[in-house]
Amino acid sequence: MKRAAIVSFALLAACAKSSDDARGADGATDAALATSEAYESGDAGVSDGNFSGADGLSISSDGLAPGETRVAMAATAQPNGAQNARSSGPSRARGNVMRLQPGVIVDATGFAQPMAAASIFIPHGWKTEGGVYWARDFMCTNGYNFIWSATAPDGSMSIGIAPQTAWEMNSAGAAGATRPGCQLMQIQSARQYLENYVTRFIPGARILDFRDRPDLVQQAGIQASRTPMPAGELRSWGEGGEVLFSFNQNGRDMRGSMAAAVQFDYSVTDYSQQLGNAPGARNEFLSAYAHPGWVATAPNGQFNFPFFEALRKSIRPNPQWARAIAGHNAAIGQVALDESRKRSKMITETNDYISKLRQDTWNAQQESADRRAREFGELIKGVETYKDEWAPGGQRELSGHYNNAWRLNDGSYVLTDDPNFDPWRDLQLEGKKLEVVQ
Repeated sequence: MKRAAIVSFALLAACAKSSDDARGADGATDAALATSEAYESGDAGVSDGNFSGADGLSISSDGLAPGETRVAMAATAQPNGAQNARSSGPSRARGNVMRLQPGVIVDATGFAQPMAAASIFIPHGWKTEGGVYWARDFMCTNGYNFIWSATAPDGSMSIGIAPQTAWEMNSAGAAGATRPGCQLMQIQSARQYLENYVTRFIPGARILDFRDRPDLVQQAGIQASRTPMPAGELRSWGEGGEVLFSFNQNGRDMRGSMAAAVQFDYSVTDYSQQLGNAPGARNEFLSAYAHPGWVATAPNGQFNFPFFEALRKSIRPNPQWARAIAGHNAAIGQVALDESRKRSKMITETNDYISKLRQDTWNAQQESADRRAREFGELIKGVETYKDEWAPGGQRELSGHYNNAWRLNDGSYVLTDDPNFDPWRDLQLEGKKLEVVQ
């Protein structure tokens, strides 16, 4: 997993440089305009140590390090008078208008020809790097992984997709994982996973806060279940979370967040009533799969949760790639099932019941493999559909958090709450105001 660790660190530290040689397709077309009151409000940005302002609420300074001050979130990305605001953030026009451009997350080698795996809106002028990678290092996640980032021109802000991860733990003291390429890790919650990931790959990172994100579990389509067994049970559940952390970048105080959903599959066999405290009387097995994570970083005082969350929600999967990766996952799952059946037959000769229980656990995990691509890019709610004669089908989905939408003659879009917005006056471009589909 050495290569995975290196590229993971590169992703989380992406705010330290600007990538001119993007290895993934980087949305060359300047084709989208959007708005964000959050970006232009002019109040102080987030510089505290917790999540209480992530939804526009006041922020407490409880538990802050010396010198950190209490501020009001006020849905902003940076304070008034920030010296490098124009260079690090998206290019903007008047009022609450912010310019975005489409980016593409590319799978260059997984199939017969390079294919877009998903699209995402990024701030105008930001550089992208990475995409979907295939390597033996990723055997535990069916041979592929997501490693992608976008960075501001001056390197002060970044967003990224952290790799999906899988691991196991057991009470029997087994030396290796049952799945090829997987790790044994004593991690039993989404919070443990996120805190472990950040502190491993960001030197000197300090965890400031954690919050539950049940919305990520719902978006990933993870369903909880419990199946009683004669001598134990099988359980599956999901946890979503987000950590806020601080770190130092070239002497600058930085803030970052990482969010992810984790699926857990747990089995227990308990013969302690029959065998007492004999070794192996009770066995517990846990396997976990962390969906690709969302990472964002910015200087202290310029980190804006709503802004970065809006970018995450702009991710859209490519249906063609989703079908292709689902077929790949199904094929891998079938091979795994066949091999598992062979092992099961051998084990059955000595212990039929324990063999069957392990097989059921394996099957439950493999049945979800062909859903992973869909779960990663599942359509996010909170959009509005507008009439757009130039869009496929005559309709265009845009963020539903703004009251007005415009299509400019250069093919880009503007979303704004400003009822007085005029594209020619503000951007020197002609445009047409879009109507909401009723």
